[in-house]
Amino acid sequence: MKNVLVLNSGSSSVKFAVYQVDKNQINKQILDGTVDKQGNQTVLSYKLKNKKQQINYSNNYSVKTAWKFINSLLKDFDINYIGFRVVHGGENFVETSKINQRFLKKLTPYNKLAPLHNPYALELIKTVRQSMPRVKMSASFDTAFYKDMKPEQYFYSIPPKFYKQYKIRKYGFHGLSHEMAVKFVADKKKKPLSKTSVISCHLGAGASITWFDKGKVIDTTMGFGPNEGLTMGTRSGDISAAVVLFLASELKMSPDKISELLNKKSGIFGLMGYSDFRDLLTANGYKVKGYKVKRKWTVKQKQAARLALKIFIYDAKRYLASFAGMSQSLDAVVFTGAIGTHSAVTRKLITQGINLPKKCKILAMPNMEMINIANQTIKCLT
Repeated sequence: MKNVLVLNSGSSSVKFAVYQVDKNQINKQILDGTVDKQGNQTVLSYKLKNKKQQINYSNNYSVKTAWKFINSLLKDFDINYIGFRVVHGGENFVETSKINQRFLKKLTPYNKLAPLHNPYALELIKTVRQSMPRVKMSASFDTAFYKDMKPEQYFYSIPPKFYKQYKIRKYGFHGLSHEMAVKFVADKKKKPLSKTSVISCHLGAGASITWFDKGKVIDTTMGFGPNEGLTMGTRSGDISAAVVLFLASELKMSPDKISELLNKKSGIFGLMGYSDFRDLLTANGYKVKGYKVKRKWTVKQKQAARLALKIFIYDAKRYLASFAGMSQSLDAVVFTGAIGTHSAVTRKLITQGINLPKKCKILAMPNMEMINIANQTIKCLT
């Protein structure tokens, strides 16, 4: 049996999984886990042979530290292929690509377009290549799923020179997850993708909604960066450009400070002081299976949580209703991501009151972007 390793890096975490490959097909998952930053510690959590383990290290988190701990688990596996998730591939990378020096050179400029994601993915790729120089590697891109969007769907209403010179346009993200949601519906309905119409809702710390119709993406909520669209864990979602200009001109905030505010200190966290959606639900009086709240919510916190949940739900409803209203036929609304998959109450709050076709199903599916990367890696490298 050959094995493929999948690596999915964020700014302070790396998800990983190992899959067995049989005759160029994914056979089964044999290892999965996460290395992430928790305070001043680096925590390795993984499942191997149905046994869960967690190890806390005193080391400060870094990409190199994360890879060191992951690599220590791989000694019993013969890794033949490695697939990386990269958030931003722009217009250059519209399919899974083999990693070599030419690839790295072409990818580097996209660090400017996705500063919270791409630099960490690039650092991880370079670190792993040094450690395993003979292993075949490829990268799969979140933006690639949106390659078929039309100009009227991805252009912003600013002079075209900004697109021509700087590639400022809507790109879309979470594509690897949305792609699997579409295939999930097609399989359920026993229909080809060319005849399938889906609105997929990826709801997690980052959140986005995508409308897929008859083989192509029509629209999505995220744009030039992953901050657009829905209210998220720490991201603001849609915000008027006038607010950004006010922060810069009147409050004298630097671009870095504004970026930190809109990406790390806004969203659910900005509204109620906690970014974990489970806290948001419990503060609203909902029970979350398997989640024990160690604090007692004050009246003020409950009020803030009620408003935060209403804003989150309203954002999702207005996009869902907009896409559904433009769709001529809709097979399903499918939810994925940690919130979309596990929170039935959230799915109910978002979909109630929306005029969906009678035959439209409301579905939930596990997050399958890792196995999507594994499949694309095998297809690319074999």
